[in-house]
Amino acid sequence: MRKMDKFIAPCGLYCGWCSYHYRKGTETGHLKCPGCWEMERGECEIRDCAQEQSLSLCTFCSDFPCSRLYDLYSKMNLFFDNIRKDFPQGLRQEGSRQGGWVV
Repeated sequence: MRKMDKFIAPCGLYCGWCSYHYRKGTETGHLKCPGCWEMERGECEIRDCAQEQSLSLCTFCSDFPCSRLYDLYSKMNLFFDNIRKDFPQGLRQEGSRQGGWVV
């Protein structure tokens, strides 16, 4: 898997835009997330299913879109609400293109 591909979860979410990929949550206690491909088996049933079928994206599955994806995307408002609680000021990049993110 190419390095950039690790930022794209099987469900289609892009880890690079997620605040939890850069910082731990301050209000909800959500941990800093390494991304789906770096999680342990059992932490993401969608990722586990994709791996079992040797798929990099759910899009390539004959069951797409499945009930797991409908369930995930039906809860995105809760995910965004948590991001708003944990990062009320958002994230801002520190310095130039050399990286480093600040809450």
